[in-house]
Amino acid sequence: MQENVSLKNKNTFKIGGKAKYYTEVSSKEELKKVLALNLPFFVLGEGSNVLVSDNGFNGIVIKLNFKDILIKNNTIQVGAGLLLRNLVLKAKELNLGGIEWAIGIPGTIGGALFGNAGIPNFTIGNMVKQVKVLEKNKVKTFKKQDCLFNYRDSIFKKNKDLIILSALFEFKGHFNEELVKTFFKKRKSIKGYSIGSIFKNGENYYAGKLIDDCGLKGKQVGDAIISYENANWIINLGNASSKDIEDLILIAKTKVKEKFNIDLVEEIRRLG
Repeated sequence: MQENVSLKNKNTFKIGGKAKYYTEVSSKEELKKVLALNLPFFVLGEGSNVLVSDNGFNGIVIKLNFKDILIKNNTIQVGAGLLLRNLVLKAKELNLGGIEWAIGIPGTIGGALFGNAGIPNFTIGNMVKQVKVLEKNKVKTFKKQDCLFNYRDSIFKKNKDLIILSALFEFKGHFNEELVKTFFKKRKSIKGYSIGSIFKNGENYYAGKLIDDCGLKGKQVGDAIISYENANWIINLGNASSKDIEDLILIAKTKVKEKFNIDLVEEIRRLG
């Protein structure tokens, strides 16, 4: 267990203060020992959907190093700490289809399940057979229907006592290289640091288009800017603070409400 650890290099925004405590665990037993301290905790994956406060976090930030891979026929069981892109590469190696859409999406399996990561018509939840979790010191198995997957949502988001340990995925068909190329082209490289989409899309709108229609692409506060490529992204040009990001989020919400009478809903998490 480390004390007063900077979180700036532990999230893709490269923003934030220090965690009072930081630890990485490689087994359920280690995780249980950390939780037994009864301190506020936050399980952090790759930090690709998390805005970390400049004030840091007065508790324990836990990183799960559960990265085991178990293959059986057309199913793969993986630990929550495995990077999503590594699951894509494993599927490619095994010629298993269904995960091509995830190429280029940052984050861990646990984080992807937590927020049911995906794109239109494809989500990680669709591929799940079961998820193993730790709930108040007990390991439980959730079937797909128990996970309550919805658009950028899951039971894991609703119940913070559930810590994802691993998941079993079912693949269909063969790996499609052309599909990978199609998805990869849509994810252009960007200058600066980002955590991806800030807001959820609605039934009848795309959040990025609403923000763009408000003329906010390129709007800058401090060293944070609303992306020219996708108005639903905010970019840290290098030295942005969490307050800079929060200010831009508020501006986007306010302008969209004024112009379209729509309340944008965030899909990001906050730490601290």
